[in-house]
Amino acid sequence: MISQLTGILESIEQNTIVLDVNGIGYKVYIPSSSIPALPKVGAAMKIYTHQVVREDANDLYGFLRKEERGLFSMLISVSGIGPKSAAAIMSGIRMEDLIVAITKGNVDIITRTPGIGLKTAQKLVIELKEKIAKAYSVSSSDVVKGIPADSPLVSEAVSALMTLGYTSKEARDAIHKSGTDLNKVSGVEEVIRNSLKALV
Repeated sequence: MISQLTGILESIEQNTIVLDVNGIGYKVYIPSSSIPALPKVGAAMKIYTHQVVREDANDLYGFLRKEERGLFSMLISVSGIGPKSAAAIMSGIRMEDLIVAITKGNVDIITRTPGIGLKTAQKLVIELKEKIAKAYSVSSSDVVKGIPADSPLVSEAVSALMTLGYTSKEARDAIHKSGTDLNKVSGVEEVIRNSLKALV
């Protein structure tokens, strides 16, 4: 099982990249939402992968964060959700928003993905709500230690902190520990600054 690749970004297509690893070009399917965050062609990069092996295919799906790969693995564990459907869901919905949608049972957000109907969305919520809440530290009331999980400021701050190497739980705990009043901050930058101070 190939779990990660480090190499030179050879090319970028609509929903795939080719990564040159020691002269071997690996074609990796990625959510289209990840494309803006990719480095320039010719640059070195690491990508976390999930390998899907079937009789007629041996595909790699790639993600810029381990947490995204973990969410992808959970999505495809649901009967009726294949890797392409899971990638499509993650292409159209930010990871943090998808986590909140599933834990809150907000099927309307999930059904915005082409090909994902109401029954499939409901099945995702039923099967993954508790697993995702536990994995990403979202309480049953969708409030993490007093912080509303669906606050745009929190989502942006958590995402930024995760790019710095912190886990979703560490990021949310830091935001809470910082004591930041989300109603009085000037913007997400202030939330991040305060959270980083709390992490020291």
